[in-house]
Formats: sequence, structure tokens, C-alpha cells
Amino acid sequence: TGQVDYINTSIGVATASLFMIEASMHITPGYAMFIPSAIRQAVDLPVVGVGRFKDPLQAERALEEGQCDLVGVVRGQIADADFAAKARAGHTDDTRLCLSCNQECVGRMGLNRWLGCIENPRTGRESQHVGEPRRVDRVRDVLIVGAGPAGLQAASAAARNGHRVTVCERTTQPGGQVRLAASVPNRAELGDLVRNQVSECRRLGVEVHYGVEVDAAEVARRGADVVVVATGATPARPWWAGDASNVCDVRDVLEGTAHPTGSVVVLDEIGFHHATSVAELLADRGCTVEVITPGMVVGQDLGITLDMENWWIRAGAKGIVQSTELVPMGFDGESLQLQHHPTGAMVERRPDWVVCAVPASPADGLYHELRGAGLAVERIGDCVAPRRAHAAVVEGERVGAAI
Repeated sequence: TGQVDYINTSIGVATASLFMIEASMHITPGYAMFIPSAIRQAVDLPVVGVGRFKDPLQAERALEEGQCDLVGVVRGQIADADFAAKARAGHTDDTRLCLSCNQECVGRMGLNRWLGCIENPRTGRESQHVGEPRRVDRVRDVLIVGAGPAGLQAASAAARNGHRVTVCERTTQPGGQVRLAASVPNRAELGDLVRNQVSECRRLGVEVHYGVEVDAAEVARRGADVVVVATGATPARPWWAGDASNVCDVRDVLEGTAHPTGSVVVLDEIGFHHATSVAELLADRGCTVEVITPGMVVGQDLGITLDMENWWIRAGAKGIVQSTELVPMGFDGESLQLQHHPTGAMVERRPDWVVCAVPASPADGLYHELRGAGLAVERIGDCVAPRRAHAAVVEGERVGAAI
């Protein structure tokens, strides 16, 4: 699990450092501090502590408690290159906190792609001057509809260029689907993505209004120079579900509009945290849960972000069954027909509920309404095509910075 390595640096200072795997947000921050603490008592060398240091205050506490002599922060500085400078200046509240999601740092490097960060479009593209303000010909009034990751990123990017930016969100809270995902146990740190974006928008003077429904008439009334639509996506009902009332989407579970009980089949067609996290949530509520996927592995992309092993451990402890290579062919409310696609054999399940983690449908009605009215409008995020948060953030940055 770990290896101690003694290093002589170029300035002749000997240090003891510990190399461990990059823990995800399912692992407690500072989870490895008992190791450098023990090493420090056994050696007469400066000891570096590592392992999920999210913010400067946590690092200071480890030093004050004598757990280590130095603190190594890697992913924290990938998320915010000014991590140390902000800590030194006392601006810890302005730090863009790492989520420990591993999606764009470990996940991309493991695929031999350039380093990135789910919440910082600048990471890995600094030489392209991504995220830097540019001189604009004139200040424009920018209206952004939707306060999810794409909309908030577009807002901050446009505001950095000096534009007057207003965001209208139909719900009472920012964050879109990321906010829902953060409500799942052990995934709460996803909420830091929204917190970081909201904080940046506030610093840049972006106005955000909640509980505002926007249509073409409202857009015309506001008289914005530029309109960006970031209205997200809505759950899509699979064709095989028919009119069965005991079929719902994972979002219905998280929003509290559906309350599955008894035996539950969770269908994983996305291959990420959508199915596995909701499966855990339902198991914690007392349901008997089976996750079924057409793929070869449940939550196949959890391997990229180093979440797979811990998912297997937790699923086993909670009695969650995992079944692969099964495609739903029909459900009448009682009998779920599935085809084992490598052999063509049909199998049956008789669950009380079926919960679907399937691709959503773009909520692009407002975009087409505005286009039909002859207005110049951009659309970003899931209302173009549903994608993961990092892609929505990158797209929001690109469109906002281009204004």
C-alpha cells in the first residue's frame, strides 16, 4: 500500500516521503497521516505527509499537530495553481478546492492524454492562455439561462472579459445535476465544484437570479446583447419500459419524486457513478439491489478514476449484486425480460422497481424557441448533448471567453 523512499535533494536536505495511490472522494481527507506521524517518531529526517489535502487549513493543522514536517499537495495544485500563494496571502476561501474525483488528472493521465481538471479549464492548457482575460471592443450585456456547471463557467469567463453578466436559474439552487450527484453518500465533495463556481461568479460581479422561468418573451424583455442557453437535460424513458409505473430514473430518486422499495434493479447504461452511487443509496435505505449492465463490467469507468476496487468492496458489504452483459427487452411492471447478448439467451427478473441510469435527453426547447424567433443565441452543456461535468465546464469556458 505504501513505500518509504529516502531522497537527497539538490540542496542536500534529506527527506522521507511516502508514495501512495491517489484516493478518491470516498476516502477521508488526510487518510494517510498516521503513517508520516509514525515515521516522524522513528527517523531524524524531515517527513513529508501526503494524502488528500484539500485546503491550506487542513495542511496547517497537520503541521501544528506534529504529524509531519512538510505537506505535499498535488491534486490541490492541479485544481488551483495558486493554492500555495492564496494560502500564504490568507485567501483560503478563494481556493478552488480539489474534488478528488480523479476524472481529468489521474483518469486522463492513465489514458496517456494531457493533464486536466474537471473544474479548471486552464489546467494542462496554460500555454494556450486559456482562462486569461482578453481585451474586448465593447462591454456587452450577457444573459445566461441555467446555473449548472456549463452556465456558471460561461458566466465567469464572460465576466473576466469585463462584460455585464446575468444568470437566470429556474430552480432555487445552482449546480444542476452536479448538485443532485452531491446528495449521494460519499459524493458530497462534488458540491465543491458548484461552490467554487458560485464563489468565482460572485467575485467577478455576476448577478445570479433563482426561481426565474425564461422564455423568448422574457429574453426580449431583458434586451441582452448575447444570450447563452444552458438548460441541461431531462431524464429519458427507455422504449422497453412501456407504461409501467414502477420504472424511474436515477434523477427521480435523487430529487425525491420516486421512492423505490423492496427489490430494485438498477440499470447501468452509462457506466459511471450514476448507477453505482444510487445503488448504494437504495441499499442503505433497506432495498435489495441488483445492478445490471449491458457492458462487461458494472460502472466500467470507475476503473479510470481509481474507484472500482472500493466500489466492489462496498457493494459486497451492502449485498449489492452485479450482473453483466444483459440487455433489457421489455417490462410489464412485473416481469423484466433481459437478453444475455453474447449467447442470445433470455433471462427474467421480477423486481418491485427498475431504476434507470441511461443517457438523458437535451432540454433544448428554449434554444429552438429563441432561434425560431430570429435571435442570436448560443447553447452549451447538456442541452447540446448530455455529457459529463468536465466537458460542460470546458464548453462553458470556451463560449464565455469568446464573447
